Amino acid sequence: MQRPATVTELAKVLKFLGNEQRLHILRSIAHEEKFAREISEEVGISRPLVNIYLKQFEKAGLVKGTNRVGEEPPYLKRYYGALPFELPVSLGLIEKLGDE
Repeated sequence: MQRPATVTELAKVLKFLGNEQRLHILRSIAHEEKFAREISEEVGISRPLVNIYLKQFEKAGLVKGTNRVGEEPPYLKRYYGALPFELPVSLGLIEKLGDE
């Protein structure tokens, strides 16, 4: 995840991470890769919604997905793991950000 350069970018990141369900997903895959069904069952969110969030996380650079072939159906599974990031937010940072 790149550091936000503008107030608008910071607001988008904070809004994205300000969703409780998304934070539960990140916590679920913080130390162990899992596939969507496992995440869905663990956090109590529908699999289609988990898949949507995981794609958004990948696009934002917060999660990495890896396809793996197994011996049992479904043979191809996509495992997801959280990528380390840090987002320090302070008044000083907000003062330094551009307007876009």
